[in-house]
Amino acid sequence: MSGPRALIVIASQTQGLLLKLMLEEQGIEASCVETVEPALAELARRPFDLLVVEADGEAARTLAELRRRCPAPAMLLGSAERAAETGAAADVQWADPADSQGVVQQAMALLDRRNAPPTVSDILRRARILVVDDSATYREFLRAELEEDGCHVVAARNADEAVAALEDGGLDCVILDLVMPGTSGTQLCERFDRFRRRRGLFFQIVILTSQEGDDRLTASLTAGADDFVGKSQPMDILKIRLMALLRRKYMVEDHLARLSPPMPSA
Repeated sequence: MSGPRALIVIASQTQGLLLKLMLEEQGIEASCVETVEPALAELARRPFDLLVVEADGEAARTLAELRRRCPAPAMLLGSAERAAETGAAADVQWADPADSQGVVQQAMALLDRRNAPPTVSDILRRARILVVDDSATYREFLRAELEEDGCHVVAARNADEAVAALEDGGLDCVILDLVMPGTSGTQLCERFDRFRRRRGLFFQIVILTSQEGDDRLTASLTAGADDFVGKSQPMDILKIRLMALLRRKYMVEDHLARLSPPMPSA
């Protein structure tokens, strides 16, 4: 089966098997496990397009753990009264586990929605972004703006802090000021570009600067930057350009993940 994949985490084997069979009748490859540990093992072997989790007392923790490894649409199986109790993310859908057909219909709708163009918020909620700027005021301004859209933001005030953050891995994008103490933003951009090429990484580099002339643009893009945005531009312009860069990045990464062969069983 080469269609979309759903991972079901539910204690009842009977109900899990029923949902698995009903989803597979709709062309959805489904795996069913009872607890979070085998669910994490499934995610280590292959990516999934939908997470379906039983709304027990550990549902919010379970779902957060799964989504850290697989940022897929998610459903919780439980009553509406359970929604407020679990503390799950606002974008998680709820479904009545007693209505198996309804669960399948909601699952199909979530999977169909994958084909719609992602919004800025859809993309930024997934992003881990490094902001490099020697101005504490502007760093915190950017952090607040990006975190408002759900980004995870790491801030650095100089080249050394920025390189240390990159060494930790897991970043999707670097937003870099062109004027930095001790080194130019262009030199730092070249350093970041060499770093990602040597490591086989795919983070994007965006120059964000008040020096917006054509010569600065040319120098920045030549040094390895993927985009160049002036600080005079509205914040919405920066966000939409981040969305465009990260959308391409995630498209490539998700495609490569689906092509990766499963890990051999222990």
